[in-house]
Amino acid sequence: MMIGARSAMRRNPAYSSHGTLRSIVVFLLAIGADIGLISGAVHFTSGRSPVVMGVTLAVVILFSCFLLVYVLYQVATPEAAKLASALPPGVQPVLIHRRKVLRWAKGIAVPLAVCAVLALVLPGDSRIVPCIFAGFILFLSAILLPILYWSMRKMDISLTALQADPWVHWVYTAEQWQQWTEVQVERLQSAPPTIVLHQVWTKLAWAMVFIAGGVYWLVPGPVLWKTAYILFIASILIVVPVLSARSARSAPARLRTKLQRAMPEAFFGRDGVFCDGTFTTWLTGDVFLTAASIDERSPRSLLLRFEKDVPNPYGPLQVIPIQQAVLLPAGAEHDLAQLQAQLAARCPKARVTLA
Repeated sequence: MMIGARSAMRRNPAYSSHGTLRSIVVFLLAIGADIGLISGAVHFTSGRSPVVMGVTLAVVILFSCFLLVYVLYQVATPEAAKLASALPPGVQPVLIHRRKVLRWAKGIAVPLAVCAVLALVLPGDSRIVPCIFAGFILFLSAILLPILYWSMRKMDISLTALQADPWVHWVYTAEQWQQWTEVQVERLQSAPPTIVLHQVWTKLAWAMVFIAGGVYWLVPGPVLWKTAYILFIASILIVVPVLSARSARSAPARLRTKLQRAMPEAFFGRDGVFCDGTFTTWLTGDVFLTAASIDERSPRSLLLRFEKDVPNPYGPLQVIPIQQAVLLPAGAEHDLAQLQAQLAARCPKARVTLA
């Protein structure tokens, strides 16, 4: 994970060795402070009731997680990659990104309800199992949901600031937007599949051979439990590509629905581009613009290419390409010249060929 994170940091256009060294020092100090807080909480609760001990440690652990995330963002994100954090007076941020977190929070109620029912119907001490699962879900939710909400709020603030003061703002007619929707759906349908199952199975077979060999050789315990664990891992490795292939087949229909719900307009500003109902940033800690050009296919469009770095603890850094096509309205030459100048200054390492 550390090697992947290091690779992602070096690939970022805003990377600097001095800033990285400072970030490491500050982050290590934050880890030391967290260790001190947890040690102090353990010393404080020594000899007290289990309730006081559990509540104190839970609060300290939650605070420690939030502190590390906040410090990591503040010191590891270069100034050029930080999103806008101020809005004009009286302007309220949109809820586009935070609405997703609220949906996830509602989805947590389903497994919690299942655990509650099982705790009521299971006999004797076996009901403690769903209670443990429910407590685990609640604890993870208490850590992840506030962090996700905080990060999505920053995205909403940045998007609101972009819409309030854009570089360029294009608005399309209903007919233009319908035609553009059909064009994008047809292009996605004609694109080659990203997942070919018969090629995936060969790779998965070799992966399972190495996993099974490592488990049987290195992991202690009964053979029955090892076999059950290997079968569990194998089922996950099989289900994921099958679901991914099914999702790819339904992608055109989902894209049409998404575009029909989106507003027929496009915003370009300091932090990114908002089009098709999606906000994509020019330059952040993990996503950055690599190229911007004109797609001469009819109807002409602006083609933006991004890359997203995802550190992988089980292998090399994953680089996910992202493409955003934006319909060009008639008479947009002056806007393209402005975008050329603004993007060249905002993303100096990207290939920008618009004018």
